[in-house]
Amino acid sequence: MGSDFKAIPLIDISPLVEKIDDPAMAGDEGLLDVVRMLDDACREAGFFYVKGHGISEPLMTEVRDVTRKFFQLPREEKLKIKMTPQSGYRGYQRVGENVTKGKPDMHEAIDLNH
Repeated sequence: MGSDFKAIPLIDISPLVEKIDDPAMAGDEGLLDVVRMLDDACREAGFFYVKGHGISEPLMTEVRDVTRKFFQLPREEKLKIKMTPQSGYRGYQRVGENVTKGKPDMHEAIDLNH
């Protein structure tokens, strides 16, 4: 992974959102450009911002507020939703519990999926 990027990449994913239900999406050149940009950002910066996702500003604000409140809770409260095999690997992870390439990540996290 490179580390010489100058800014966090901002990627417009609207072509992906617009074609998400199109069975022929794999051949769409505009969509392939988005996929290439996502791939490059993951390889070079390790993270990125997205726009064109269609999520409303009020909803994003609400999610940020709820998230901040959760991470301010005492550890015992957060551990009530600890990630386990029984939880389907969904839930809270303390600092150092998530491991990437054999090294503990230095962040708290809540992993969700559906």
